[in-house]
Amino acid sequence: MSSRRDTDSDTQDANDSSSKSSERSLPDCTPHPNSISIDAGPRQAPKIAQIKRNLSYGDNSDPALEASSLPPPDPWLETSSSSPAEPAQPGACRRDGYWFLKLLQAETERLEGWCCQMDKETKENNLSEEVLGKVLSAVGSAQLLMSQKFQQFRGLCEQNLNPDANPRPTAQDLAGFWDLLQLSIEDISMKFDELYHLKANSWQLVETPEKRKVSMEQCGGEVQGQIPGRQ
Repeated sequence: MSSRRDTDSDTQDANDSSSKSSERSLPDCTPHPNSISIDAGPRQAPKIAQIKRNLSYGDNSDPALEASSLPPPDPWLETSSSSPAEPAQPGACRRDGYWFLKLLQAETERLEGWCCQMDKETKENNLSEEVLGKVLSAVGSAQLLMSQKFQQFRGLCEQNLNPDANPRPTAQDLAGFWDLLQLSIEDISMKFDELYHLKANSWQLVETPEKRKVSMEQCGGEVQGQIPGRQ
């Protein structure tokens, strides 16, 4: 029995001496203030508290990460791009740049056809100066609209179709501009409508009651102005 106890004592002393020598051979592993160490056992709770303190200190270490210092989002980016797309309704037409370009092309062809028709009428008929002035006014207004406003709207539609455009017009922007164009198109349409009524009347101006009254007043003034001269 005594020999067995001596053997156990010697084994325990050997283990203690080896553990002490290993502790002396290990380098100083002092944790960095911002490092996170994981250990098991009863010392885990103090280390977790230290980790929380390190993280709380590191939150304000870089002011560039604060929300107030971040740049604002680009104004031309639509918030709807991040949201899931709404299901398209059957028969619904998407009003984007392609849709408005088709409308623009249809109106351009219609106005160009009217201008060509009126140009042909001026060459084939001996129109009075007053009628010719109405024709030139309608054709000039249509050509001016197509060369300026129509081209501007075409550029906006192309920017809407370009995902890299900056800024990029939205569909609402195109709809608002098109509403303004509709007012100009309506005015020009009324001018050409008057010309087609004149054509149906053999290019003879219809004398309205108001115009007849003005002509009679002008003739009366001329007659009254000639009476004192004769005396």
